[in-house]
Formats: sequence, C-alpha cells, structure tokens
Amino acid sequence: MEAYAAVKFADACLHGSRGDAGIAECAFVASQVNDLPFFAYKVHLGHAGAEEVLPLGPLNAYERADLEKAEKQLATSIQKGISFIKKRAD
Repeated sequence: MEAYAAVKFADACLHGSRGDAGIAECAFVASQVNDLPFFAYKVHLGHAGAEEVLPLGPLNAYERADLEKAEKQLATSIQKGISFIKKRAD
C-alpha cells in the first residue's frame, strides 16, 4: 500500500511540475493552522511544488479531539526530526 501511495504522490508531483491544473494531494508541510511547525495538509501542486496549502475545513467534536491527540503525539516526533537535522548540519 505504501508503494502505491508513493507512486501516486510522485505522479501528482510530476503533473504539477509540468503545469497541469487542479493537482491536489496530501503532504507533510510547514504548518499554518496549528502550533506545530509541520503538519499534513491537502496541497495544490504546481511548478514550485506545494504552491497552496488548503485549510482543514470544519471539524466535528470527534475530529477535533482526535486532532488534539495527534498534535501531542506529532509534536514529539517533529522535535526529534528537527533535532536530528540540526545535528547533521553541524
């Protein structure tokens, strides 16, 4: 299943980079909605990569609770990733 998702995303990136309109996929990008530095959003892909980050949209109470749990778990993983990259850059 992961291989299919990778191929689908790569194909979308290629279509976006050649200028095809309306190419949207989910990607882990700089966060603009919550306090996390990165989060997975649906994005419009184009010549420059992820050209527009789309909003999450309205969430019901169940989805908001799950999002809060996910944010807490992701915060630790994101910080580990940032620390890893900073160590490699030194």
